[in-house]
Parts: sequence; structure tokens; C-alpha cells
Amino acid sequence: MSAMFRPPTAVVKAIGWAEVFGFGHGSDPFWASVRAAQLALVGRYVPFNVACVAVNLAALGIVLRRTGDPAVLACFAAALIGLMAVWLAGWIEQREGPVPIAASRADVAAFCAKILAFGALWALFMVYIVPRAAPPEQVYLSLLSVAVMGMCGFATSVLPLPSALLVTLVAGSAIFGVPGGTAAWPVQLGIATFAVAIVRGVMVTSFSMMARMRTEAEHAEQEAVIGMLLSEFEANGSDWLFELDGDLRLTHVSPRFALVAQRPREAMLGQDLLPMLGCSRRGAEARQAIRLLGEHFAHARPFRDIVAPVKVGGETRWWQLSGTPKHDARGRFAGYRGVGSDITDIRLSHDRIAHLARFDPLTGLANRSLLRERLDEALIRSTRTRTGCALLFVDLDRFKSVNDTLGHLAGDRMLREVAARLRQAMGAEAHIGRLGGDEFAVVLPESSTTSAEAASRAIVAVLSQPFDVDGVPVTIGASVGFAIGPADGATVDVLLRSADLALYEVKGSGRGAACRFVPAIKDKADERRAIEADLRGALAGGQFQLAYQPVVDAADEGIVGFEALLRWHHPTLGLIPPAKFIPIAEETGLIVEIGAWVLREACAQAREWPGHVRVAVNLSPVQFDDPRLVERVAAALVDFGIAPDRLELEITESLFMNERAATVAMLAALKALGIRFALDDFGTGYSSLGYLQKVAFSRIKIDRSFVMHATEPASEAVAIIQAIVALATSLGMETTAEGAETRAEFDVCRELGCLQVQGYLTGRPMGAAEATALVAPVLLRAVA
Repeated sequence: MSAMFRPPTAVVKAIGWAEVFGFGHGSDPFWASVRAAQLALVGRYVPFNVACVAVNLAALGIVLRRTGDPAVLACFAAALIGLMAVWLAGWIEQREGPVPIAASRADVAAFCAKILAFGALWALFMVYIVPRAAPPEQVYLSLLSVAVMGMCGFATSVLPLPSALLVTLVAGSAIFGVPGGTAAWPVQLGIATFAVAIVRGVMVTSFSMMARMRTEAEHAEQEAVIGMLLSEFEANGSDWLFELDGDLRLTHVSPRFALVAQRPREAMLGQDLLPMLGCSRRGAEARQAIRLLGEHFAHARPFRDIVAPVKVGGETRWWQLSGTPKHDARGRFAGYRGVGSDITDIRLSHDRIAHLARFDPLTGLANRSLLRERLDEALIRSTRTRTGCALLFVDLDRFKSVNDTLGHLAGDRMLREVAARLRQAMGAEAHIGRLGGDEFAVVLPESSTTSAEAASRAIVAVLSQPFDVDGVPVTIGASVGFAIGPADGATVDVLLRSADLALYEVKGSGRGAACRFVPAIKDKADERRAIEADLRGALAGGQFQLAYQPVVDAADEGIVGFEALLRWHHPTLGLIPPAKFIPIAEETGLIVEIGAWVLREACAQAREWPGHVRVAVNLSPVQFDDPRLVERVAAALVDFGIAPDRLELEITESLFMNERAATVAMLAALKALGIRFALDDFGTGYSSLGYLQKVAFSRIKIDRSFVMHATEPASEAVAIIQAIVALATSLGMETTAEGAETRAEFDVCRELGCLQVQGYLTGRPMGAAEATALVAPVLLRAVA
């Protein structure tokens, strides 16, 4: 039986028995609204119910006019009429006042009391009148009670507790009024069954009403939240909403959309969306966007993140649109709901990133990646048209000094000016790029050797003009190496290599010029690469030897010392000149370990010579980057027992091109050991009287370029040698003339005041044994 009254299982957890009967509502505002709805529904039928009661009350008075005590019947009628008057008064008050949206439990209890009063009054009347009525009247009263049950159950169907109590009271009185006899119990069972059905109907109706109101409340809450979110989205979001009808006309435009479009919302409603996007249709990207949207619209398909350029306020903006088709109740296409956003800033940011990936941010020129693409295109075109293309590598001369003296900001301004000069000099057809640092490149499509050479000379000329850097005129210059494709390289990498080799060649030849790649340059580079590879194992392989060239006193021509000269005996290439491998050793840093070996080997040999014979060892400027240089020199003197003044370190003026505190400190530390310094090739490089005093050289070596011309009539070399000798004498230094190959050269150097002479005339470089033999007689005389 209980299954008949159980609410549907889908919502039992939400609304249970306690809620159906009006218990367990708590302070939830929802149940207050349910109570208000219940009272409103019951109150709506009061006039009809009162009319029905009045009609049946009149009929009842006629039927029972001779039954019972008239006074009792009059009291019953008066009570019932009074109760109906109270109902009508409440209904009138409810009708004239505002519709309540909430009701308290007290309001419901008061209304239920009226219902129960009617049920109790009817039951009492039936208990009083049935025993006194005749059998036909009893049947009438039972049928009237059944009618009252149905009418009251229907009228109070949304108030299950008072309705069930009222039906129970009326049903009990009806069962009591059934005439006796064998047929009484089936009638009574029928009345009872009818009462149970009415109660069940009341409960199901009440539950359905509550469940419906719960669903509506939840939907209303969800709609309120969605509405609030949409309002917030439309008011403050960067995206906007729109709706289109079946003809693709705008039926809804959010305020943000109107703001972005710079048009009133009213003017946009009813407009076709595609023509709004078509004002920038001239571009390929715009046409593509319109075509994609048209295809989706034609097939009523959803679309997502379609980007279209749009003219707004005279400028191009980028809109990103997404949309979902909507359908009417019959499933027919009814337009679109969509969202859009202005992604112009994102688009510009992406374009900026793409630009930075292909262009140099400082100068705006193409970067290495883009320049490779341009060169590849030029090579393909040259191959197809059988014409040449040129690649020019440009390296700025003396640019490092600008950064060191004027600062990097000044250097950056100069690089931008260099880029501007290159654009002006090369014209619109050239592709100009910056490879990094102070290196630039130019691609000249369809260029011949003659035009490439002319362009290279023009670059050298325009970059040799002074630059105005913060009001300071600065001259740097440039070197250019160029190659012609496909003759000098049919691929990008080969042509890049060829131009780089040409630039390396011109930089090694003195800079400030242009050089075209020729195969001999590649051969030279290949040879250099091979020498570099073999040089790394030469020291460990014992391939180095020292040769010693005598230095003689100009007065008596006695040997006062030897200069240690490095020789490399390659196992397959034979003797490799120092001019070939020393620069490579300096560039690779191998000179540090090689120089340390030379120092120790020379000191070991000097130990075999008389005490007055010195040994001179050349130091590369690169060796001064070795923090262990002073330690190595000191260790060599101690290990081989050499007096410090017998060791002379020869350095060149290139060491002083960049004055560094570390270099000066290292020279001072070496000087503190007691060794001597000689300044080699004086007068050919970056001579500075300041360094002559600061380093306190013991000797100045006069370059052979002056010695060989000293014998010529009216030669300026004589005056130069005299000046150097006078300068050295005033500073307390000795002078050595290098490269004396004839007696005449020897004699003129002696006459000009040179104290020592070195050259082929007095002795060629020789092995250690031969050098020792030269000074052995002196050694023997000293022993004797």
C-alpha cells in the first residue's frame, strides 16, 4: 500500500515525506514560496466551492425538513454559513491585495484550521442526523458525503495534510451513514477505497507541484547566474556576443561589439554580417576569411576562430569569430549565436615576433636566416637565367675601439648609421643583412663580377667617411670580401664560405679594401686548416726544434748572445716557416704551451754556454693572457740555474695596442725577477715613448727594413737609425741592428752607434750543438 503513496524516485532525495506534508521546511525561502503558491491555488476556488456548498445545503434543508431537531439543524446551517462567509472574506482580501510570494507556517495553519473546521462540522452533523433519518435519507446523506469528499479533495489537493484529514473525517461519517444489512460492507469498502484514492491523488498532486516549483526555482537561479555572467561578460569582457537570424542579419549585438565596431547598436541590428567584414576584402587574407565564413553559412555548420581583417575608424583591425547554428522548434535553421574578439594586439605581437625572427632588431636589416633565404632565391634565379649573383661580406675596421672608448650605445648608433649608408649605397634591388656584431652582408641578384667589384669599392668608400658619434667625428673603415654565384659556389653554404674566405684574405692583407674570392684563397685556407690540425700534435710528437742566431758586439764582433728561433719539422711537409704556423698558434691559443716549451728549451741550452752569453726568447702577446707566465719564467730560471740577467724576453710593439692593467702588472712582475726586455722591430708598428719608459727595456732592436736601406745615398733610414740610437742612449738602453747581411750594412750600423748587430753576415740560425761550439773556445779559455 505504501508504494501507492511513494513520490517518484528521481526526486525523492530532493522532496521527501516531511516536505510533502509541510514538515522539515526549515528557513529555506523556497518553501515559503511553496506555501504561498498552495494558499493561492486553494483560495482561487473558494467562490466556486462556496456556491456548491450553498446549493447542496439548500437541498439538504429541503430533504431533512422533517428530520431531527429544527434548532440543531439551524445551528448547523448557521455555523456552515458563517464558515463560508469567513472563506469569502479571505478570498476577497486576497483578490484585492498584492499577490503574496511567500507565506509563513502560521498562514498555512490558519487556512488549514478553516478546512478542518468544515470537516469536523460535517462529521458531527452526520453522526447526529444519520440515526434519525429514514433509510432513503441515509442513502442520500452517504452519497452527499461521497460528493463532499470529492469536492473537498479537489479543492484542497495541494494541501495534503488538511486535505487528508478532511477526507478521512468525511469518509468516516459517510461510512457511518450507510444503511445496515448484508450490502452495507461493500458500500462502506467502496467509500473507504474512494477516500484512499482521493488522498493519494492529493499527495501526488502536491508532490508534483512542489517538484515543478523546485525545478523552476533551480532553472530561474541558473538563468539568473547565466544572465549575470553574460551581463558581466558583455560589460567588461574583451570578447563580444552576437546573434544572426536565418538571413544572417544581426538580431543581437552586445555593447562591447558595438564599441569595437565604433557603430551604434541600433544601427547594427538588421545588418548583414558579411558586408561588415567585406570592407577589407581586397587583401588575400580577407578574401580567404570571407570565403570560409560563406561556406559555413551556406551549409549551416559551426565555425571557430576564423580571423578576418576589418576596417574600423580608418585602420585595419583583426577580428576572430566563432559561431554555432541555432534551430527552431521544428529543427529548421534559424541563424547563429556567436562570439567575437578583437585580436589586433595579439596579431601585431605575433607579427612583431615573426619580424624579430627574420630581421635584426638594432638595424632593421635582414638577419642571417632571412639573408640565407634571399641568397638561395638569387642562386636559383641565377641558375635559371644563366646570370650571376654576388654575395658581399662586410667587416668594419677598428669598430671595437668605438665600443671601448665611446661606449656600446655609441657603437649601436654607429651600426644603425652603417645600415643606413649601406641601404643608400646599394639601392632597392640589393638585400642587405647584419650577420652579428660588426659584420654585414649584401646579396646582389643578377650581378656580374664587374658590378660586384664596383659595389664593394663603393661600400669601402662610403664606410671610410667619418661618422658623427655624439658630436665626435669617428673614422673606422671597412673590408669587403665577395664571391660570385654560382661560379664560386652553387649552394648557399659554399657561396657563404667563399665570401668569408675572401673577407679573411683581405683582413689579413691590411684591411680597408675589397677582395674577390679565387680558388687560391681556398687552397690557402685548406692549407691553414691542415696546419692547424697537425700543429695540435706537433709538440707532443717532438717535431719542434730551436735554432740559435748569434748576436755580436759591433766593436769587436764577439758573440754576446743568441736569439732562440722556433722551427717546425713536419714529418711529411718538411720544414714549415714560422710565418705560417706562428699566427695559427696564436689564434688557436696553442702558442701558450709552445712558448713555455721554447722558454725551457732555451734556458736548458743556455746552461751550456759561458756566463756572459745571453739567450733571447720571443714572447707572443697571446702569452700575456696566460696567468702562469711569470711562474713559468721563474721556474725555468731556477730549474736550469740561469742568472736572470742572461735571459732576455723579446716583445713586439703590438703588445701595447690595447693598454691593459693586467699586461702592465705582468711586465712589472717579470722585471722584478731581474730578466731583461728587448723591444723587437722598433719603428715599424705602434711606437710609444711612454712604454719605453714604463717597461724599462734593456735593448731596442732596429728593424731590418731600416738597416737594408742605410747604405743607400741620401737615405732617410740613416736619420731614423740615428734617432733611435740617440733615443736609446738617452734612456740608458742598448741598440741592436737586425738583418745585417753585408759588410757595408754592418759598418754603417756600427758607425751610426749601434752596439750590437745580428744578421746573416755574423751568423745564420744554427742548431744547439753548433751554437755551443761557437762559444766553446771562450768557455775553454775561461776554464784554463
